[in-house]
Amino acid sequence: MSTFGISHRRGILKSIMKAGIAIFIVAVTMTGCSTHQYDPALDKQITDFQSKADRQFVAWTAQAMTDNTQAASPVVACQAAPVVAGQPLLLISPLSEPDSAFFNSAETDLALIESRTKILNNNPAIDQQISGLRNIFYQIKYKRQHCSQQDSPAYITLQRKQVAVIMQSMLTYEGVLENGTGTSQ
Repeated sequence: MSTFGISHRRGILKSIMKAGIAIFIVAVTMTGCSTHQYDPALDKQITDFQSKADRQFVAWTAQAMTDNTQAASPVVACQAAPVVAGQPLLLISPLSEPDSAFFNSAETDLALIESRTKILNNNPAIDQQISGLRNIFYQIKYKRQHCSQQDSPAYITLQRKQVAVIMQSMLTYEGVLENGTGTSQ
């Protein structure tokens, strides 16, 4: 067989492989997109949790403003416990701890949102957002339970803004799913 025949066959094989890879990518993309579903119940869970968290931040801010009327002492502020990447963070608290009702409820809500999202969409970005929310609330919980000095209104406002950004991102994703962009219902 001539060199031309061998190189011609290699060219055809490369073209077939490229076409096969392209078809595989399209099929995987279509399958992946078709599994993302809008769920009104999940949207409501996220919205309800956002409202609950916001009400709690309002209460914490009011408390911090009341507590902050005393002159600040030069004591170094208590730092929250360090969190290792991948560390499971549970917000569950004994009832004797400050704000345990909120933290226990928050953990239940986040677990429900997380499990429902995994069943419907299995989106790693949502996992990261849930982890981010847990981390924020874990830091607040730790400080409220283990530090004698209360949080400043500025710290609480910063945490509230971070939670709002994450929650808005999750609701935007739900909005995209609801409008059917790149998904099937």
